[in-house]
Amino acid sequence: MPDFGDIPNLEVLDLEGCIKLVQIDPSIGVLKKLYFLKLEDCKNLVNIPNNIFGLSSLKYLNLSGCPKLIKNPIPRQLKNLESSESSSHSQSRTFSLKRSFYDYHEGLASCLSEVDISFCSLSQLPGAIGCLHQLERLNIAGNNFVTLPNLKELSNLEYLNLEHCKLLESFPFPTFFDHMTKHKTTLKHMKNYYLREVGLIIFNCPKLGESEHCDSIAFLWMAQFIQARQQSSNDFCDRNRIDIVIPRSEIPIWFKNQSEGGSIRMELSTIMDNNCIGIAFCVVFSVKPFDQTEPPSSTIILEFRNSNSNKLFSHQIIPIIIERDLIVVKSNHMCLCYIPMRSFFDKLNEIDQTHTHLDDIIMSASRWNDRSVGLKLQHCGYRLVYEHDLQDFNLTMMHPGNLSTHKRKFLAIE
Repeated sequence: MPDFGDIPNLEVLDLEGCIKLVQIDPSIGVLKKLYFLKLEDCKNLVNIPNNIFGLSSLKYLNLSGCPKLIKNPIPRQLKNLESSESSSHSQSRTFSLKRSFYDYHEGLASCLSEVDISFCSLSQLPGAIGCLHQLERLNIAGNNFVTLPNLKELSNLEYLNLEHCKLLESFPFPTFFDHMTKHKTTLKHMKNYYLREVGLIIFNCPKLGESEHCDSIAFLWMAQFIQARQQSSNDFCDRNRIDIVIPRSEIPIWFKNQSEGGSIRMELSTIMDNNCIGIAFCVVFSVKPFDQTEPPSSTIILEFRNSNSNKLFSHQIIPIIIERDLIVVKSNHMCLCYIPMRSFFDKLNEIDQTHTHLDDIIMSASRWNDRSVGLKLQHCGYRLVYEHDLQDFNLTMMHPGNLSTHKRKFLAIE
């Protein structure tokens, strides 16, 4: 690596996939304007200087797929280290992700907005992650931890990915639920992001199982971000995705329109309602270990077609990783998606602004690779969303004490 002292004004450093990279030069500490650092899939990277975590402008940090960075768990006595240690000392010692977060979390709390430490073989998460108050996106998928640190102080969190955390036994649902009901979600910080998804991904975490608390948080998460969209004057917010995947085997009755399999018919006349603010979609699917004769991976995509089966547009790929090496047990999951009406009709208008050739619209969830029998689409549904739906839902879910009643109203199956 070069001496970064020659380029002190560098703002973006993307070294994704540099498999020959073993270490980062300590001079990276002079990059006070660096706000984007991507080291994803630098699989042989064994050492980075801890002063990276002292960079005052750093907003995006991606260490995904760097398993050799992880060292032994931090000793208890190191948790109280002050971040005032000299930079020369921090540069020279062996890198520890957990120790670095503890040492520098006060500085990181004022700047870091996105952290990706997925598939890093972590057996324990740094508790200091819960102190990153500006954090908006946290991807900790594919690690080996059993529990999570306290996340209730992450009042700006809009995206949390826990997929393939196969040893995770518990999620702090009560405290996290309390956090969500007390903090008002806004999308002001999204103004610089285009087509950015928000959501909660709990996929292939077999020890968690289905949970009423998980259902409640998923729906509350969706409702809060829909409300934030409604209150925002930012045009880009209409294009931000909401994706939620949780363990579940049936569709809640909140979705008034349901169908077996992966497709459902929508009458255009029913959705052309000026009072409707958007459409919520739901897909229940199962995954099981792939046979060796199948393709090594698959995914789910939502598509919209007319009554003649002509494709109108594709909405999105469900943002989960379905790969042979990662799926070891059979499990059922539910995906929630939301499309603002403005975005939905923008897509339709690109095809036919008068809608004269459209009578019914078929929403279908399909496998990207039809030969992937390890992935099965079981049920799907949709619901037109109105302002009063969100108000009613939030008023009910703000009181989790009588959860069984709430489940019957919103989350039960028919």
